[in-house]
Amino acid sequence: MSVFKSDEDKLIISKAYDAIELSKKRFSPCFYGFLNEHESSLLKCNLNLDDTCVFWGGYSDAIRVVFGANVSSNIDFPIIALKFEHKPEYKLSHRDFLGSLMALGIERSTVGDILVFDSYAIVLVKEEIARFIESQVSKIGRVGVKISRVDCTKIEHKNEFDLLNFTVSSLRLDVFVSAVCSLSREKSLRLIKSDLVSVNHCIENNNSKTLVVSDVITIRKFGKFVFAEDCGLSKKGKIKIKVKHFR
Repeated sequence: MSVFKSDEDKLIISKAYDAIELSKKRFSPCFYGFLNEHESSLLKCNLNLDDTCVFWGGYSDAIRVVFGANVSSNIDFPIIALKFEHKPEYKLSHRDFLGSLMALGIERSTVGDILVFDSYAIVLVKEEIARFIESQVSKIGRVGVKISRVDCTKIEHKNEFDLLNFTVSSLRLDVFVSAVCSLSREKSLRLIKSDLVSVNHCIENNNSKTLVVSDVITIRKFGKFVFAEDCGLSKKGKIKIKVKHFR
């Protein structure tokens, strides 16, 4: 079943298909992206991908990834990790780094994850723009930075989350949204019908959809949740669940 929701989705599928066909003609790897979670899910759902089609974002837990066709190893990917060091007394956010890069006219599709730490950040970028960034960026906002390249294999980062417990009447999507967002069922339904809720990175309008363990539910303005565990019934016959809420 097609999961296309827009012309933009169809274009993403078309560009990935072109990369596959070009890799066959050239007998060499071809790449597309960085892709967000929705975009990479579209490819997985709509293309018949074999073992030579790989998604990689530079490290194992990457959210934004590059699609590679005819790939034999992750080292084939044209991804560079740039380290931006700054004085620890300054607090810079993901938005600060992304905003500074976008101000240079860089396309979002050439920038992967931005990992922010106390006195530095690691930004994954396409190889084609790495030198441009190194030559053009000396400050993030008003804060001076020193840029160097780091080995992607040295990146150690785990996506942080809070493990939450809920008791719900059913595993319907609208019930889940109501619980994790502390909203009424009416407001939860409004979010779902407004295309603001995705299940496994595809927009979901069916409020009665039954969720299963490991489903990823993204709710605009509320964040990303994973249905982590079904803990059985409570004494009152309701369902106890564990949910990961990513920070």
